[in-house]
Amino acid sequence: MTEAQLALRREIFEAFAATGAPPELADSRDLRALAERHVVVLDAGGRVVMAHPFAAHTDGARVDGGGRTWWGNCAWDGFGIVHALRLHEATVTAQGIAVRVTRGVPEQIDAVFDVAVPAARWWEDVAHT
Repeated sequence: MTEAQLALRREIFEAFAATGAPPELADSRDLRALAERHVVVLDAGGRVVMAHPFAAHTDGARVDGGGRTWWGNCAWDGFGIVHALRLHEATVTAQGIAVRVTRGVPEQIDAVFDVAVPAARWWEDVAHT
């Protein structure tokens, strides 16, 4: 990755962390390079819709912590947000199931997360996976 791409990556992740949304960016060669490397997912107009574990849509996992809300594409990403942001306490809600996380540990130890698509195939349709 070039220095410009690393800086753009940082800008994207910092915006998601601070606001729960990606920054408004013009489509560019560097942004497309990040998408090619699976750092971000772009929509048809070149807007960032995902930068794992963050998502710019509200169809996946909701993460509530510290009076704020973030979104991930799925429960796995929701837990990733908790850890990436080092949230002391948070609730990850996906598909109607809410799991409270305290100090990085889910309180409900009987919760099961199942991914129907093998990891090797996730990028075939990452929005679905």
